[in-house]
Amino acid sequence: MLHDSIKLATEETVAKAFVDHLAALGIPTVSRRPGDPGEPDIVCTGVDGREFGIEITAGYHGPQDARQLRTIVTDLARSGKRQTVMSTSGMEDADLPPGLIRNPDLKLATNLQKAMESKRLKRFGIPTYLVLDGSWALITKTEDAPAILAQLKRPDSFPYVDVFLCLTQKWTGGREFFRVP
Repeated sequence: MLHDSIKLATEETVAKAFVDHLAALGIPTVSRRPGDPGEPDIVCTGVDGREFGIEITAGYHGPQDARQLRTIVTDLARSGKRQTVMSTSGMEDADLPPGLIRNPDLKLATNLQKAMESKRLKRFGIPTYLVLDGSWALITKTEDAPAILAQLKRPDSFPYVDVFLCLTQKWTGGREFFRVP
C-alpha cells in the first residue's frame, strides 16, 4: 500500500509540472485525475473538452539505484530516517564503493530507452503523452539533458502524441521537461 501511495504521489507531482509545461506550449488543461485501470497514469481534459493522457515512466541509473532510492523514500515515509546518495569519478568500476555510479547520464539514458521501448506496445483509447521521468535519478540534473537526449531514440510505430524527458533543476529542485527528438 505504501509503495502505491508513493507512486501515485510521484505521478501527481510530475503530472502537475508537466501540465504547466503543456500550458506554456499552448496546450492548456481544465482538469486532471488519476487514470483508471486501462487508462494512462493521468487523464486530463483540455479546454476543448477532449481528454488526453499522460503516461509517466520512472528512470533510474540502474536497478541498484532504484532499490536504494525506494528504500530511502520508504524509510522517510515510515519514520523520517535519512540516508546519503553520492557519486565520484577517477576510479575503476571494480573499485567503486557500493552505491556509487560511473557515467550516470549514460546509464540513465540506457534505462530510459529501455523504459520507452517497453511502453511502445501500450495503447490507450485517448491521445497520450509519454513522460520519461528521470527526476528521481538524484545525481542527474537539467544541465545533463543534452547528453541524455543524444542517447534517446523514439521506437518505430510509437503510439504517443509526444515524448518528454523530465529532469530536476539543480538549484530549485523544480522539474523541467525536454522534448525527445
